[in-house]
Amino acid sequence: MAASIGVLLALPLILLESSAFAERFRRLSFPAAVLLKTVTYVGALALIFLGVGLLVGWAQGLNMQDFRDSLPMNFAAMGTSFLLYLVVIFLSQLNSLLGPGVLLRFVTGRYHHPRRERRIFMFVDIEDSTELSKNLSLEHYYGLVNDFFRDVAGPVLDSRGEIYEYVGDEVVISWKYEAGVRDANCVRAFFEIEKAVWKKSGQYLNRYGAVPAFKAGLHEGEVITAEMGGSKKVIAFNGEVLNVTARIQGQCNRLQRRLLASQQLVDQLKIPGGVTPQSMGLIELRGAGAAEIVALA
Repeated sequence: MAASIGVLLALPLILLESSAFAERFRRLSFPAAVLLKTVTYVGALALIFLGVGLLVGWAQGLNMQDFRDSLPMNFAAMGTSFLLYLVVIFLSQLNSLLGPGVLLRFVTGRYHHPRRERRIFMFVDIEDSTELSKNLSLEHYYGLVNDFFRDVAGPVLDSRGEIYEYVGDEVVISWKYEAGVRDANCVRAFFEIEKAVWKKSGQYLNRYGAVPAFKAGLHEGEVITAEMGGSKKVIAFNGEVLNVTARIQGQCNRLQRRLLASQQLVDQLKIPGGVTPQSMGLIELRGAGAAEIVALA
């Protein structure tokens, strides 16, 4: 019985969160998203409970009066469910606000003391952002960048990566080394982001008159990961790998390539079919020495 109730409680969350319906809530403010999600999920739960109750009662030979007599008890259960969903969705939205997994890391204190980690980083930058900002109002430019960031999020999560930070019109993505190397997730993510953006190209053109193009750089290396700050805490990565990745991405325009990676990283990947690595040779990176660079797109 307890297992059945657990399944019924989880069912609306599972079905609606995994559907396109959840996309509608992503443009809402934090309190509006929490409240509307809770009301929607409790409403869905009510339909499930009442529908199941009606069918079970019918199978047991109960009549409509019996069903109506049970409504007060069902509504009391709905009230309890509302409070339960409110807490769960609040924590879920907070986790989404901070970044998937970040809340848990703070709560568990995983990075209260600095840790050494091996990670892969990708710096993704919108092309011709200066020109876009001139042609669009500030509100529309912000909207385009924000829509792009939203489209980046799905492929990153699907590839077991995480959004580290947004810097202007640039997004920094990170993978734990094993997750990024597996099935070349860090490379696949780039092409999945392209698919996500072009899938919504019509929406971009209607809203902004332009579809954002982007370029990216990939590299891997060791970082120190730790909680940083006092009144405002963040989990930060510190290491030369970030500087090198940024410099690799900065070579995209000069080399006229959309995706560049260090040879050091490419040597550790099984490159997906359809992607042909092309060596760009040893390139001097400003403030980061020289590195062998490979073009992947």
